[in-house]
Amino acid sequence: MTLASRLALAALLSTGALLLGCSGDSSGDHSHGEDAHSHAAAPRAAESAHGSGTATTEWSDRLEIFAEHPVMVAGQESAPWAVHVTRLDGYRPLTEGALTLRFRRPDGAAYVHSVEGPPEPGIFTPQPTIPETGTFRLFAVVEGPQAQDTVEVGDVTVYESTSAAPAPGGSSAEISYLKEQQWETAFGVAEVQKRSVQRSIEAPGTIEPFAGRHAKVSAPVSGLTPARANLDMPVPGDRVQEGQTLGILSPSGGEGSYADLMGRIERLEREVRRAERLVEAEAIPEKRLVETRHDLELARAALESMGGASGGAVPDTASGSIARSVGDSGFNYHLEAPITGRVQERHLAPGSRVEVGTVLYTIVDPNRVWLRLRVPAEHATAVSGATGAVFTVEGSDTAHEASRLVSTGASIDADTRTLPVRLEAPNPSGALKIGMMADARLLLGDGTTGITIPNEAIQTEDGRPVAYVQTGGESFERRPIQLGPTDGQYTLVERGIQAGEHVVTTGAYQVYLASLNTSQIGHGHTH
Repeated sequence: MTLASRLALAALLSTGALLLGCSGDSSGDHSHGEDAHSHAAAPRAAESAHGSGTATTEWSDRLEIFAEHPVMVAGQESAPWAVHVTRLDGYRPLTEGALTLRFRRPDGAAYVHSVEGPPEPGIFTPQPTIPETGTFRLFAVVEGPQAQDTVEVGDVTVYESTSAAPAPGGSSAEISYLKEQQWETAFGVAEVQKRSVQRSIEAPGTIEPFAGRHAKVSAPVSGLTPARANLDMPVPGDRVQEGQTLGILSPSGGEGSYADLMGRIERLEREVRRAERLVEAEAIPEKRLVETRHDLELARAALESMGGASGGAVPDTASGSIARSVGDSGFNYHLEAPITGRVQERHLAPGSRVEVGTVLYTIVDPNRVWLRLRVPAEHATAVSGATGAVFTVEGSDTAHEASRLVSTGASIDADTRTLPVRLEAPNPSGALKIGMMADARLLLGDGTTGITIPNEAIQTEDGRPVAYVQTGGESFERRPIQLGPTDGQYTLVERGIQAGEHVVTTGAYQVYLASLNTSQIGHGHTH
């Protein structure tokens, strides 16, 4: 279906009023003019004839304007245009607001035509009238709750008659993928830009705990875990502070046990105090006091080896592990957090018996982690120039950065033929979990500047890299490309694409399928 037929179906959908602006900036309409609010438009992707009219596509930072319009004849109301307005944030059609077309003359005056609200989502159908022939610079002004922007669309020529217009042309090699299809599916494009890209090495990896920020808390004594005393202790996911009580143990008795040492220390402390008084009264030799103090020191050292306090039987709980709590039966052992972090695992069950060495808690400080990579042996000599890494973890496409090289292995693993490399990665959100598998790119040396595209835009067809370039609002080309270095997010393109063009990043497969449907070439759809 030709553009004229396609637009005729919408002829009754809109009407418009035409105003003649004054020269320069004296008109009130110029408050939304191109000099005050226009954005630097990206290079025009295409201007090709469709039926008896022209299609032009331009982008700003926020909008894409795809304008199809018939031949403009001086003094005649045009057939309805089809101005497609797409919000680049989410790539969805504009559904409310006003569209103003400003046709600027060479002397600065402008003919203005406005329409309110698209009759169909994303598609405005203005019918402007220009009273004179000539070439006018067109600006599309969008105002509404969803977007406010001015886009410089390009030149529009007004002819004396339809016959004076040049014959339409077109490219039979273009792929047609309609706006209605783009808006209804996941779709997105990105502008090709010059960037600096670092050479990289692809390597698998694992998320590991940062040194000193991962602790396994074991029972230093055998005993019971009193049920009532351990009901409100931290559980996995809880954040704990260094020194916070994680659990309470009631130590078992017996010679040399925790309870036995506690009792012995109490007894020796009493004996030391008594011996001090007797020595002062010269009732016993000082040697007896020295021997009793020595026995007390040995008992305290034995208690310290079990994780107990060394300063007495009832020390300040902020500096020791032993305290007589309300409801405690005798002296209980308070298991404390050695670091600040989150509880990853808890194996302490209230009312159970535990043995010495049983791991009761695992605590991790997740704010920073290590990324341990296994770099293939053939790249081992290049690792010394590593400056960081970008990586993703299983179950997510979010790119993370490892900011600092921590260590490089001194030898190649004989079984895997890889070199271990550790990097430090920030993890303020806690999204990186210990043990996660990672796919990473180790960044090497200084960057190389050139034309780049997002990695999502790179497709492989018949074993060769290609990208789909948007040459117009509904027109695409399949481009074979030659690739250079990549940093995992962007890849240098050595041949096949120019800066300023737009490549499909989301929905490239749908464009490929559209290329197989030759019946759609020619934009045969109605509005």
